[in-house]
Amino acid sequence: MKPIKLMIYGGQAGLEGIIEKEEDIRVMGITGNEMELLDSDHTSSVMLDVILIDVRSSGKYGQEVMPILKEKHPSTPFLIYTANSEEHYLIEAICHGAAGYVLQDGGMKQVLSAIRQCANGQIVYPSSFKSILMKKLQQDVERSPVTLDMAIEKLGTFSKREYELIILLTQGETNQQISKKLFLSIGTVKNYISRIYKKLNVNNRPELMALLNRFQNSRMKG
Repeated sequence: MKPIKLMIYGGQAGLEGIIEKEEDIRVMGITGNEMELLDSDHTSSVMLDVILIDVRSSGKYGQEVMPILKEKHPSTPFLIYTANSEEHYLIEAICHGAAGYVLQDGGMKQVLSAIRQCANGQIVYPSSFKSILMKKLQQDVERSPVTLDMAIEKLGTFSKREYELIILLTQGETNQQISKKLFLSIGTVKNYISRIYKKLNVNNRPELMALLNRFQNSRMKG
């Protein structure tokens, strides 16, 4: 099995050494500020599997960091490692397309697990993520609450099967779990997901979450 190629942004002392003890994870680079990201190309030619953004000290991963990293590595999933458990930090991470959000109090075992999950194409959020998303989508707006059904309806026209997949995607289900629940092959599930992403002009599940959240934030009208 090929090792997971990881880059670390803002890693605190000792983080790299702990991760490199894992046989299946290889740290390809580590950097600490935006200028280094702009000036350094030491990982630009490397096909990274995951980028770990350690924001336990600065909390800086939004406008300053994510756009730079996404420009250099547009297809690489981002994993946020943070001490911030407040809902608005999680929502911000989602809106910036993060594939994972791991809290410091979960320990390094959880971080390592999240790195492997992100490298495998999964999204990793706290267990409360579903309730946070649903609460955001169902807040009162000018005339009526925005439910998930309403948001999906506003996003476009979908078949019954596509609608079912969107619901499962927003619940954080993996392709394997979706396959079992809908009695479809993995290949068929992937084809449906690709079709949904193309219709919505998104590239991954976090971007889908962010799109739904933006509809709520823009106070959709009937």
